[in-house]
Amino acid sequence: MQGLFPFSSSTNHIANRSCFDSQESSQGHFIIVLIDALRADYVFNKNSSYYLKSIEKFEEEGQALSIKLRTHSPTVTLPRLKAILTGTIPSFWDVLFNYNSSQLQLDNLLFQYKRKYPEKKIIFYGDDTWVKLFPNSIFHRSYGLQSFFVTDFNEIDLNVTHGLYNELNQMNEWDFLIVHYLGLDHIGHAFGAFNSFIKDKLIEMDEVIEKIVSKMNKNDLLLITGDHGMIDQGGHGGSSDAEIYVPAIFISHKLKENISKKTKNNEEYFQIDLTPTLSALLEIAIPYNNLGILIENVLKHFYHSDKLNLFKCLIDDNRRQLFNLLSNTKLSTSLNDLHIIRNQAMLIANEQDLKMLLLSIILFWSSLIIFWFNIQKISLLSIILLSIVYLISNNLFLSLAIGAISFCIIVIGTGERKIGYNKINNEGKTFPSQLLMWYPLFHIISLFSSSFIEEEHQTWYYLLSTYLLIRTIEEKSLKYLFMLILSRLIRSWNQTGNKWLNIPDIGDFLNRSENVVYLFSIHFLSSIIFLYLLNKSKRSSITYLLPIIVLIYRWNLFNSLTSVIPLLYYGLLGYLIVRKEISIENLLFSLLYILCRPHNCLIIIIHMIFYQFLNINDSRFAFILSQSAFFHLGNSNSFVTIDISTGFVGIPIYLPIIHGILIYLSTYGLSIIWLLKLSKEERTDSLLQLTLINSSFVLCIFLQRYHLFVWTVFAPKVFYLCAQTAFNFLLFL
Repeated sequence: MQGLFPFSSSTNHIANRSCFDSQESSQGHFIIVLIDALRADYVFNKNSSYYLKSIEKFEEEGQALSIKLRTHSPTVTLPRLKAILTGTIPSFWDVLFNYNSSQLQLDNLLFQYKRKYPEKKIIFYGDDTWVKLFPNSIFHRSYGLQSFFVTDFNEIDLNVTHGLYNELNQMNEWDFLIVHYLGLDHIGHAFGAFNSFIKDKLIEMDEVIEKIVSKMNKNDLLLITGDHGMIDQGGHGGSSDAEIYVPAIFISHKLKENISKKTKNNEEYFQIDLTPTLSALLEIAIPYNNLGILIENVLKHFYHSDKLNLFKCLIDDNRRQLFNLLSNTKLSTSLNDLHIIRNQAMLIANEQDLKMLLLSIILFWSSLIIFWFNIQKISLLSIILLSIVYLISNNLFLSLAIGAISFCIIVIGTGERKIGYNKINNEGKTFPSQLLMWYPLFHIISLFSSSFIEEEHQTWYYLLSTYLLIRTIEEKSLKYLFMLILSRLIRSWNQTGNKWLNIPDIGDFLNRSENVVYLFSIHFLSSIIFLYLLNKSKRSSITYLLPIIVLIYRWNLFNSLTSVIPLLYYGLLGYLIVRKEISIENLLFSLLYILCRPHNCLIIIIHMIFYQFLNINDSRFAFILSQSAFFHLGNSNSFVTIDISTGFVGIPIYLPIIHGILIYLSTYGLSIIWLLKLSKEERTDSLLQLTLINSSFVLCIFLQRYHLFVWTVFAPKVFYLCAQTAFNFLLFL
């Protein structure tokens, strides 16, 4: 992963030059209201009932200027905050750090503000990510709130608003105020982007905005923006238009002097362009690593025509600052096109570690050989050779590469292939067995296409349906025909992928408020079948309580006990484990049944039917079922479909490790169950197949490493492959 993900070449240098020499600011109070997951259409789509009406009102009065910003992937909070504050394009590594961020070391807006105005006070309320980024004395007062309680729609925002209103009543006590609201994002994760909760939250935000503007003086400035958007289903992390476009609204009473009527601005800008623009408005130096370009359309409304020299100085300063980031470039320093300079700086600022990338290719292919051949003791000579090369060269990369290559040569030259793996049984010449034998090759070839990665579920659905259809025809089996019908049903349950994600599916139909009767009926029927399948072996009568508890929890039948009901469920599962009255597979099915959304309960039931009635005698068929199960639940090769709300089912306090385990189980649980069904030999075969996919995928990325646009597709797939490989390897051990 270190080699695959582009690393940022940003330095810890601090910008010293600024067009503003005076230590006194001509601006009044500066307020940033950041609304998490604020989509652009919540401001610009006036034909919808889902938009901020207060913005339209202030635009008509000539007090507001709205622009549309384009963010970069990944569209999650931490990298987006870093982009706004530093003007850089954060790495995909920040997706991991999003759940446990650390101090921001790069030059940034708040550091430059305190550096120029040490006596001025910055106040913050909201997402505690900010407090983790600035743990020192940047904030005069701060109140950080845990951002991952996605089931909390109101309490966090009410606390933020309470602090905000207190500050508005004592505006002489501060100079710079930042508030970060989380409720809109949480509602999106739970119910999607269009529902009654969203309407209520937008009305609440309208009230907050109008309250702030009513307290502002002439020289005060309010900025309202979002860190990222969200898809219609409510998730984010990918690169669809609904996720990457956010609004930025500048509100000030002084705009009335420069905007005679409602100003329409149809141009789009990068989110990182906010950084130099805010630097100019705050009259501070542009952060050293900034890749943004001044938004002249905004600045011209705040700087009158008598300040043309200052305006020119700002643009020259932006050009000089971008040139500082360039090294080994043939661009002329007299070049005036800031966009050409910025594009070159972007390429330099985000590069891959080529040595680590090559080493990962070598190590992956070496691991393939380990699984494919019997290893002889003579292969240990490669370790001796590795050590000698390292002692001579003191180069870890070179020594590991030579050691791995020599190991491969020795093993291939002396070892024998493990004939137990990839074996074809006695009926191996049948068409279904031939399909199982050759499909990994076609899947690997498909990984060289970014579209096939985005729509990988189509590959696995096709393979599963084809195999079941052929078995049905060859064996004239009603059992396989029934399984084929079920597989066709659940592939239409959750629309996934990228190109057709917004097409309505069965899950969307069931989740509509007017179809709640259908949803309850399916959940109730699924619970009866779940009860039957779970108690088929009649090992414990306590299991009869499990589906009843899930129904009570999901349908909120005991309102006052809703939060603790899942704890009773976990307690019963713990009791069954201690008494050895439940198998590992049924334990995982039971966990998934309470973690999944109500409409997905039928997916769990159908896979339980597959598990109990399908004869799995080939690891490659189990691998097809394992991969298909991942997509059946609505997952995809994108961060956007990760349902983080599953990590908080029945957990009343913030426990990152527990939340992580529950999210992992809800995402990969069905895949894990199919791998558990394999024998020791078949597990090795499965790991061999996954290692082959990894090896080919790394090689594919290496060949396409200069095409940066594919990273929004490749990066999530790398995460998913690493997560799958880790579990497969633990299972193998």
